[in-house]
Amino acid sequence: PELDHFMELYCNVLQRYHEELTHPYKEAMAFFKKIELQLDAISKGSLSLSQSGETKTEANSDSAWHGQTGAAPSIEDEPEEGDMSSGEVDFHDEMIDPLAEDQKLKEQLLRKYSGYIFKLKQEFLKKKKKGKLPREARQMLLDWWTQHYKWPYPSEAEKTALAESTGLDQKQINNWFINQRKRHW
Repeated sequence: PELDHFMELYCNVLQRYHEELTHPYKEAMAFFKKIELQLDAISKGSLSLSQSGETKTEANSDSAWHGQTGAAPSIEDEPEEGDMSSGEVDFHDEMIDPLAEDQKLKEQLLRKYSGYIFKLKQEFLKKKKKGKLPREARQMLLDWWTQHYKWPYPSEAEKTALAESTGLDQKQINNWFINQRKRHW
């Protein structure tokens, strides 16, 4: 009686684990099928991923699980020899030109994402390239530095005056002084 009770509890636990694991598995297979359809749409059917193993694998796991009731798995559930049940890529017999396929894919992607790419280009063009400050501006900042070497912390008014005379932003001036103090202190 104790062993029977233990076995019933153990079977219930296994049943719960099976239910918990089949849900993510089915979600993953649905996701895989969705991706396969997208890839098939992009490549216009030049390659197809075989999905026949999915249902057979599910059928095998279900029938094996319910095997405790005495039902044996049917012959239909077993994969056939010629069946591609491992999700292999099935290439058609026709010859595929990879450069032409790449060009078609590139054109499709450009058509689909051209607006987004244009916005990114505009954004990159707006940003200034990082580099050295103009020589004249740098020299003016160095002159101020040498005059105030004992206390090289310009006030806000001095920073504003330096910004006007050098043509730099306030942020550039602040960063230059921070870096200069790091270099020389």
